[in-house]
Amino acid sequence: MIFDELDFSRLPANGEEAFTEFVRKISEEYTHRVQQDRNAYSDINGNYEGSYEPERSFVTAILAFLDEYGMESEIVDISDLSNNEFAAHFGRFKSKVEYLTTRFKLRKNRIESGSIGTLISIELDYKSQIGNLLITIKKIVNQEVESTKKKDKIFSKIASLQSEIDRDQTTVDALFGRMLDLSDALGKSAENIEPLIEKLERLKKLIWDSPAKVESLPKQDRPKLIEKEKFFDDIDDDIPF
Repeated sequence: MIFDELDFSRLPANGEEAFTEFVRKISEEYTHRVQQDRNAYSDINGNYEGSYEPERSFVTAILAFLDEYGMESEIVDISDLSNNEFAAHFGRFKSKVEYLTTRFKLRKNRIESGSIGTLISIELDYKSQIGNLLITIKKIVNQEVESTKKKDKIFSKIASLQSEIDRDQTTVDALFGRMLDLSDALGKSAENIEPLIEKLERLKKLIWDSPAKVESLPKQDRPKLIEKEKFFDDIDDDIPF
C-alpha cells in the first residue's frame, strides 16, 4: 500500500483527533501519488488507463482506521467496485471523509471551549439536592460577603452551574468546569466563611457522584456499495424462466 512508509506512531490518543491527523498525513501522500499515477497511466490524449491505485489505497486506509478505532460513520465501502463504478463513487467517498474531518475539528474547538465533551445526565434526586445546596450557598454569600462586586461574581457562577444541572444532558467538561469556576470564585471572595466551606465540600461530592454517562448508539454495519450490473445479474440468476 502506498502509505506503508508513513509514520503513524505519534497520532493523538483521542480517536477523532487521530482521524484528522491521519487523513492529513495520507492526503499529502495521496496527492503526490495521484500525479505520478496519472503521468504513468495516461495516453497521449490524456485518457487514463490505470486502476486508480492511489484512490483505492486511500479508501483502504480510511476504512482500516474507522474499523480499528471502532468509529461510526456513513462512509460506504466502495473497495470492491470495478474501475468505472469506483471512479464514479470515489468523489463522494472523499467528500464524506472531508465532512468527518471538518466535524471533528469543529468538535475539538467546542471541547476546548468547554461546550462539549462526554455526555452525561443527572438524576432528578441529585438535581434537587444540588439545587437546594446552591440556594443555601447563595443565602450564605448574600449574608456574609460584603462586596457587591464579589457577590455578583459568585452569583453569576452559581447561575452558570445551575444551568448545567437543569439540562436533560450536559457534558463532563461543562459540569466540572462550572463547578471549578464557582469553587474558585468562592475561594477568592469568601475563603474564611466556615459554613460556606462545609457547603462547598458537600456540593463537590454531589457533583462528583451525580453524573451518569449517556451511552452512545450501538455501532451500525457499514453498507457496502455493489455494482448495478452485478446486482441485476444476481436477480436474473434467481428468476426461474
